[in-house]
Amino acid sequence: MTLTVVFTSTFAGATGLGGGLMLLSVLPNFLPATAIIPLHAVTQWVSNASRLSMGLKHLDKTLVRPLIIGAIAGASLGASLYSHLPTDYLPPLLGLWVLWLTWMPQPRVPIPEKFTFVFLGFYQSAISMALGATGPLGTALLMRHSKDREYLVINTALYMSISHTCRVTAFTLLGFNFVDWWLELAILCSGAVLGSWLGTQIRPYIRQEIALTLLKAILTIPALKLIVSAVL
Repeated sequence: MTLTVVFTSTFAGATGLGGGLMLLSVLPNFLPATAIIPLHAVTQWVSNASRLSMGLKHLDKTLVRPLIIGAIAGASLGASLYSHLPTDYLPPLLGLWVLWLTWMPQPRVPIPEKFTFVFLGFYQSAISMALGATGPLGTALLMRHSKDREYLVINTALYMSISHTCRVTAFTLLGFNFVDWWLELAILCSGAVLGSWLGTQIRPYIRQEIALTLLKAILTIPALKLIVSAVL
């Protein structure tokens, strides 16, 4: 599990995407269904917050307020969705969700400019509360402002940090006891910080198109395994 989270956090630190989805696709091999999404939320918060702290000079402060407004509303809705999830079927549901985000063309969302990041905060928190990850929509919306890789990586970490803060708060209010999972969290979070640092170091040397191709292959195999294991 340690090597897995280091790798996924390094990948996200280098490319700005895919780490959370990769981690989500393999956590069912290590954790019971009821703990997957809450522990994933904490790990992703640590991973993104540490990555953000390593690139503050690229932070777009104008995004903070709309993201917070949307994230709080989204986490409230997502908490209701999560409480009704059939946990027995969560691993295959996650497998199908990962495959859809990986291979299906994502819908274009016609959002007025002034509501873009309120929507992003809402969408990110609501969907990730229920299913853990949301795919590349956030990056697509950020690219309306800048296509610079440093901007995209750091401000993706910004909206993810805000979203995961709301998620962890919501799971706590729902009664999930994170203290019972302190050892797993220590392993996951320490690996996430190390991965963020490694990803920051190698980011200038990574070609994005190669990373995207590799990401699809890495995501597909564990997602199919989750589905097949549930059927057999």
